[in-house]
Amino acid sequence: MIGCNPFISQAEGVEVPPTPQLRDRELRRIVITPRGRSLYSSKTIMEFLVGIRDAILAHRRLYVEKKILHGDISDGNIILATVDGKTQGMLIDFDHAEMVEPPPGKDDNLFLTGTMKFMALERLQSAANRDETIARTFHHDLESFFYVFIVGCITYEREKNSKEVIALQMWHTDNIGINYQAKQVAIFSFNERILDNFSTNFEVFKALASELRSILFGELGKGYRTPEDYGAEYEKIIEAFNNTIEDLRGKINQLLHN
Repeated sequence: MIGCNPFISQAEGVEVPPTPQLRDRELRRIVITPRGRSLYSSKTIMEFLVGIRDAILAHRRLYVEKKILHGDISDGNIILATVDGKTQGMLIDFDHAEMVEPPPGKDDNLFLTGTMKFMALERLQSAANRDETIARTFHHDLESFFYVFIVGCITYEREKNSKEVIALQMWHTDNIGINYQAKQVAIFSFNERILDNFSTNFEVFKALASELRSILFGELGKGYRTPEDYGAEYEKIIEAFNNTIEDLRGKINQLLHN
């Protein structure tokens, strides 16, 4: 029958495909303590504010002392944990973290990584224009902390279908250009698009929000390039949080003693 049927091979034997190369793989699981809860679960506005402040302090220490950049700041990567009876904020999830010394290679910056809703404007602009993806910086992460803060001030204590919450959905659509434009307009028209939408109990943080915007974007809200001096930007932002925390504590103590 061989040679009579074109669908039958005339080979003398069956060719066996080569065995694929085996790879050694490792499964690692990391258990950390203390156990934390989400930032969204904040029981008070003080917990919310302290949680973000503490995460920024941890970020600075990692960046300055260990030369590590987190690279994916979001509300899901900040948790609240009880340490020695006090609630503290902790920074988690280092899937996208990278060493800043030596600088990462060009290939490490080919992909736009991070959480879209909290991504820095400069990175969104670069991606929207289809330019070469820019390297992540400390400023981009600090800007992301700012978005975590203002998104919380707007969305916490509100229904998911409220107009204020729905407006922020334009920050994380499937279109990067839309995300960039929506966030840029919000920062430029800060009072109308952001401050006027703060939830009632978070209105006490409007002054802090305005101060953080000025630190990150300048008085006109139109500059979002990374400054050379990382120390000054960290100091200004942390000081702004600390001053607001102390002011809030003073008001709470005054109410308790009246």
